[in-house]
Amino acid sequence: MTEFNADSMHRLAKMALDSGEATSPEEAVALFSRYRLRIHLGQGWATTLAGQACFLTVLNTAVRAFLGGVEVYGDLSYELNVPLYQGRSAQVVAEELGAEVSNSAASGLPTLVLGAAPEGTPPAFCVQLSWDHWRFEIAPAVAGGGLACVDDNPLAGIGAAALGVNEAFMHVRGDLAEAGHRSVGMSLWNPLALADWRNDAHKGPELAYLPKSLWLVGLGHLGQAYAWTLGLLPYPANGRPHLVLQDFDKAAKSNLSTCLLLWAADLLKPKVRALASRLEAAGFTTALVERRFGLGHRVMVEEPTTALFGVDNVVARRDLDTAEFSLVVETGLGSGYRDFRSIRLHTFPGPRRPSEIWTAESAAQASVELNDTYKKLADERQDICGMTLLASRAVATPFVGALAAVLALSEVMRPLHGGLVHAALDVQMKSLRHRTGAAPTAHQGLQTAFVQAEKRLSGPVPTRSSRSVLRAQHAAQDTRNHFCL
Repeated sequence: MTEFNADSMHRLAKMALDSGEATSPEEAVALFSRYRLRIHLGQGWATTLAGQACFLTVLNTAVRAFLGGVEVYGDLSYELNVPLYQGRSAQVVAEELGAEVSNSAASGLPTLVLGAAPEGTPPAFCVQLSWDHWRFEIAPAVAGGGLACVDDNPLAGIGAAALGVNEAFMHVRGDLAEAGHRSVGMSLWNPLALADWRNDAHKGPELAYLPKSLWLVGLGHLGQAYAWTLGLLPYPANGRPHLVLQDFDKAAKSNLSTCLLLWAADLLKPKVRALASRLEAAGFTTALVERRFGLGHRVMVEEPTTALFGVDNVVARRDLDTAEFSLVVETGLGSGYRDFRSIRLHTFPGPRRPSEIWTAESAAQASVELNDTYKKLADERQDICGMTLLASRAVATPFVGALAAVLALSEVMRPLHGGLVHAALDVQMKSLRHRTGAAPTAHQGLQTAFVQAEKRLSGPVPTRSSRSVLRAQHAAQDTRNHFCL
């Protein structure tokens, strides 16, 4: 029997224990091992970096949530141009990230579509992902239309990916009857635009400027999503950002279910070092801070003055009062099986200090209440402490972190393009109609240092070695029906 504990339990499968749906960790993982997903790559999916970022984010988040496997079908002949995977074959990366490459055009699996939709009758769940400028959308593939997928802003591609994987997960779980049968989207340029978010007034300008340096505080679920998002932005080869990476923890098995840049080979390694090696391989420069964030934090000369905060700790959040950052974007996520899709964001400086938002009383640790499932497990395994610790851990998944990351990076990048910031923003990922927040204002602090985004040719060309593969695929496809059954 596999030994499941707080450091090894899959953080999304844990929801089956919290809800009482499963009676043991083994049963919860077995349940989630039935969930599968298909990614259909139609013509045009790779012609923008936003499309490539969308594909990579769908893939990386889905393999950590759909434990039964992720299948990829379509044109994988392109070389990727995003910094994290520069010059790598899409097919090789798909296999390395844990997907199965399929040669069959027909499938009954829940399907997410990038690029042109499959021909013929689609499966029951077949959702198309689209993006344009700072906007992104998911909609039933049979509906056609969607956004133009032309302007190259990877933030929008990542946002579409996060919504798509979430929609598919709600479908396989039966969490929302309308999942896969609705259009959902938003604008990162104006996240509070609700009914009219598709209006051109909210599409935002062409992406031209990127943060030159940032301080990432906490390298768990959110910190990894921040780094992943930065690694997909159009940084020039000689202008990759400098990141200060701060965390004190080591990678545990449970982190593999939530952290987009951790793999099995990283287990028991300090997170800062595992992440630094991955980013440095992509041309980033890093400085490592292997201690807790705390009272009296100081920023030295030439260190980043803009921070992305991803620590789920009230005391640490209160200590932002004394931190000498000119701009902080702090993000928090829901932790229960009912609210793990909830995202709350704060930007500082703002109308209230961190210590006014998170009071001293709120820093007191709440006692953990065990449901009947955990009580039974504690009795059976004679381990009340272990089951209490497991019960205290949050339900979490990286497709929520990915959406939170693009919202947070947008608060940093919007002012670089003449836009505004939000002191507070609440997003309910299950129903984006319910997002709320403070009226946006101009950022009053020191401007984040920036570099110019690299202008890319639209439409990457397959490598010579991959053209023969592409021709063979097309020849094979001519002999098959292009149905997604």
